[in-house]
Amino acid sequence: MSQRLLELALVWVHGLSAAAWFGAIFYRTLVVDGKALGFFPRRADYEHFSTHLAHNMRYFVSAGLLVCGLSGFALAGLKWEAAGDTWLALVIAKGTLWLGACGLFAYVSWVHWKWRACASPEEFEGYRREGQRLAGAMVLLSGTGFALGQACRVLAW
Repeated sequence: MSQRLLELALVWVHGLSAAAWFGAIFYRTLVVDGKALGFFPRRADYEHFSTHLAHNMRYFVSAGLLVCGLSGFALAGLKWEAAGDTWLALVIAKGTLWLGACGLFAYVSWVHWKWRACASPEEFEGYRREGQRLAGAMVLLSGTGFALGQACRVLAW
């Protein structure tokens, strides 16, 4: 396979995995959560629905984040020698955002979610608001990373 075909395949894998991550977190945060909270009058029903909806998805999302990171790392390696300082700064910023998104996703998935699901009725609203802020931060991180990736692409070609 020529280097150009390898690069094109990596661009597609990277772009699709990044788009899937952004789309999933955006849709869940800005559409599903608000509608589900309004649909279920009892908190227990809402939590049951949310838990059912998210069951085992963290593993698919984690795999997508891993594919996105590895393909991005491979793409950066293909362009590294010909890159200028601006491109390198963008790639480092994008990698830092990706690491932040991975860490935040891991925290929300394996720590915060359990606290929220086990919260007393008095604590629930605070955990839900905090979860919305954390999800909003993930949307911001992934969207900014996506934009930086497009800037890197423009500079590299």
